[in-house]
Amino acid sequence: MLRVRPLVHTPDLPGAASFLRTLGLAPAQHPVPTASCAVFDAGSGRVALHACTPGSEEDGTVTLAFDVSDVREFARRTAEAGTAVGLSDEGHGLAARVTAPDGLSFLAGVGPRETGAPPSPLAVLALWHTPDVGPAAKVLGDIGGKPRTSSDAGTWHDFRAKNGGLVAVSAGPRTAVDLAFEYDGDVRGILAGLAAGGPEAVVVEGADGRSLRVRAPWGAEVRITEWQRDSSGRTVH
Repeated sequence: MLRVRPLVHTPDLPGAASFLRTLGLAPAQHPVPTASCAVFDAGSGRVALHACTPGSEEDGTVTLAFDVSDVREFARRTAEAGTAVGLSDEGHGLAARVTAPDGLSFLAGVGPRETGAPPSPLAVLALWHTPDVGPAAKVLGDIGGKPRTSSDAGTWHDFRAKNGGLVAVSAGPRTAVDLAFEYDGDVRGILAGLAAGGPEAVVVEGADGRSLRVRAPWGAEVRITEWQRDSSGRTVH
């Protein structure tokens, strides 16, 4: 079992939670939200919010993370595939910490196999920027990610997780993670809800299709791109 669940660090947890609800995500029933953290379900994948101190090093950052059903088995399979992984307990239960060649480190912790989330056209997309695209793509394959599409030049690869969510690796000058989404439909349909919720959004027509760009409460621009489709018009999941 593998589900994408990036972690957003924000000093304004209520504002971030309201923003995610405006996009169409639903508060998760499990785990139960607290004053310092909350989890939201999309139609595919999850987003976790974690409260932090304003102006701290974590403020506004996004961390790659995953849900798995069996942490020890996940760690065993990942190590067997050739990627560095260890077990740790950082106050939230046993988790596997994976370390990529570019220095990116992320956790995989226990999550539900079925979230019970209502149907939604949204899929969580974690964007992993790195100078080492090939090795990063191998890490995603080693943890169980399923290749979806890639560039002929090898400058980007994206993967889907069996139990929800997407991760795209792309070439960049430094290692970083951003939160984005894909949308199964016309992204212009989200504009009315965003206008009512406050943040200004714009629709961009680009070479890779239509996307919506909106500034999140944690300071980053969030991109929502229409689902990629093949030549016959079928959605590529």
